[in-house]
Amino acid sequence: MTNSLSIGLKTLLTVIMAFFVVFVNPVRADVIYHAFNVPFREIERELPELKADGFTYIQISPPQLSNPSPEWWGRYQPIDFTVIDSPLGNENELKELIDTAHQQGEKIIVDVVLNHMANYENYPNTLQYPRFSPQDFHGRACIQNYDDSYQATHGWLGLDCASGQGGLPDLNTESSYVRQEAKNYINKLLDLGADGFRFDALKHIEPGFFQEVLAGVAADVYLYGEIVEDSPRMAFSYTSIHDLDVTDYPLLNTLKRAFSLGGDLRILKDPRSGNGALPGPNAVTFAKTHDTVPGSLLYGGYGLDSRDSILANAFVLSRADGLPLIYGEDASDPIVKAGVGFHEQMMGQPQSFPNGNEIATGGDSPNLLFIERGDLGIAMINKSGNPFDVADARMPGLDVGCYQELHYNFPMSVSVGGDGQKQITRWGNNERGGISIQPRDAMFFVKTSDNICVR
Repeated sequence: MTNSLSIGLKTLLTVIMAFFVVFVNPVRADVIYHAFNVPFREIERELPELKADGFTYIQISPPQLSNPSPEWWGRYQPIDFTVIDSPLGNENELKELIDTAHQQGEKIIVDVVLNHMANYENYPNTLQYPRFSPQDFHGRACIQNYDDSYQATHGWLGLDCASGQGGLPDLNTESSYVRQEAKNYINKLLDLGADGFRFDALKHIEPGFFQEVLAGVAADVYLYGEIVEDSPRMAFSYTSIHDLDVTDYPLLNTLKRAFSLGGDLRILKDPRSGNGALPGPNAVTFAKTHDTVPGSLLYGGYGLDSRDSILANAFVLSRADGLPLIYGEDASDPIVKAGVGFHEQMMGQPQSFPNGNEIATGGDSPNLLFIERGDLGIAMINKSGNPFDVADARMPGLDVGCYQELHYNFPMSVSVGGDGQKQITRWGNNERGGISIQPRDAMFFVKTSDNICVR
């Protein structure tokens, strides 16, 4: 093969690979910022900073007319889908937010509640809402078994099984009228410029509803839904619908086991084994949501210690698998900021999890995790209360060259040693090699040059 032909084929291959990275899934976001319960005007003011931090999609709370309570849960109790007006803002303010985001190259995901209506004043008793009447609801029934699909899709969320009191009136989502109202609401939001949707309580609505309601939605609209379940079993009933992604609660459960006291980070090398995570192409991954913060409904089952949550974010942002969702209050943490930058720069790079002993003596530990991204980057996580500090460290999976650490902003050199093995010959600005990771910390390295770092 001639040199020119070889170069031509390599160039063609590069173009083809670039096409697949950019165009195979054109609506796949880099990282989603969860602007939970934040007024639209406030989000609009924060857009330049969010863009600078690397967030491509901003997720907002449900905007429809809802229970007027100022508490966040009021937004998840709809009263009228035809009216955009809540304590977070009105239709004009939502439109201005979306338009401003688009001007800056950012996109807006709208959280949508289609399963139920508000438990407010006399509505649950009369079932007379502006657009719905009693025939548009399932009969009042509690959910005794959330793994039973019929109960989960026909019962009233929150209804007390003993007293029959409370609960959120469950829409009859099999009804053609209810489905058309849902379509109308989705179309209204699309007309305002929405770029994607998160569907609340996905498992409580039968898959056929989404097959019909989403049938006319364009392929460039990003869609995902919430399923709170430790097993991926139920998610697979929905992921074939219009490229719908699903919240990766199985991974969150695995993260809690790995980062909790006595847990082992090495189980994160292959979390899908034992159904500990969803397949990457179908997963929205996260360390925290509004449902898992301290004091929330799911905190006991899924909530992490505040520092563990930040380190879990570092893991989520280091992977190639899944689409990371960052809860608003975590986004300003230096580790998360560095992790978002790492994720952005490593897009399209494969992931691997080397054995820690391949890198350094003592590196194969339940408290340490190394995540390589191709041969151009690596993330390191230390969940221990003690530093990991070694004078000699190998780096067999990375290219020779200079790397920049994104959290503390220092250089690392990878060179070939006298034994012919690639080693870390410079760590930071000191005259040392090896690795030094502080307690309860994470670092992210990205290649900047083929040459070793200049001292």
